[in-house]
Amino acid sequence: MTMSRSVALGLLAVTAWIHFKDIPDKLGETAYLGWLYILLVVGCAAAGAWLLSERWRLGYLLGAVISFGAILGYSLTRSVGLPDATGDIGNWAEPTGVISLIVEVAFVVLAVQELRRSGLRLT
Repeated sequence: MTMSRSVALGLLAVTAWIHFKDIPDKLGETAYLGWLYILLVVGCAAAGAWLLSERWRLGYLLGAVISFGAILGYSLTRSVGLPDATGDIGNWAEPTGVISLIVEVAFVVLAVQELRRSGLRLT
């Protein structure tokens, strides 16, 4: 396995862990967000499994989609809010959220680099 895939697996694991530990609270506060967190964790596991296989490009692609979705969700919940989820509006500096955002952006950047390097055109 390449070093970049090892790093990608670590980034996915951090993203999954941050969201996994918050599932009970999210399910209690806003159930649909809790279910989105569950889908994110399962998606990270699937992306990680693909990264370990010959179909590693799919792992980067799925992981990038999940990470981009999490970035979008973070941005929406901190700016305009989501239905029944306005408590985090303006809460841009929450430490776990910032760490998650950094990890997700790092995964997207790494995925784009590796997919381009493999010859997949992303434009």
